[in-house]
Amino acid sequence: MIAPVTGKRKPQLEVFPDRLLNPDTAQKLLNELNKISGITRIVVYGPSLPKDNPEDLLQGKFNVREPTYLDIKGEKVELTVQVGRFWIELEDAGVKEQVREACEKALPFPFTINEGLFIRTQKTITDYVRKGGKVDDISIGMFDPKAKRQNSSCCGAPKSSNNEDI
Repeated sequence: MIAPVTGKRKPQLEVFPDRLLNPDTAQKLLNELNKISGITRIVVYGPSLPKDNPEDLLQGKFNVREPTYLDIKGEKVELTVQVGRFWIELEDAGVKEQVREACEKALPFPFTINEGLFIRTQKTITDYVRKGGKVDDISIGMFDPKAKRQNSSCCGAPKSSNNEDI
């Protein structure tokens, strides 16, 4: 059996709030989590947001939804899901209590913290298709397999003379 690149030996937590979070509450929790130095990766998980705002559709406006962004570990990420859970990979188990304190500080309602394996730890076929096998350790399992492809690494994507993606 091949040893995974990341995650197998690192503890992972799932923060499961009793409610779906609005972007402001999600960012408030992420700000608290960003202060913790022992966190390796954070994944925001939940049901997909609609492509169009239903109120705009009633007024006859299409494709006018303003994108919302979250700051995750210093990286600006577009919010495409309604935040329901956070999957967090830790460097060591000593950070668990800091994560709990951050959740208690940021979330005004009950939540559950589960420990287990939530983020993939090995490269998958989806990783190879999306990035052509050039997936760094931190990006393993971070692709949405249901998302529409814009630039695929295989299956008809243009290649240079040395067979590299253009």
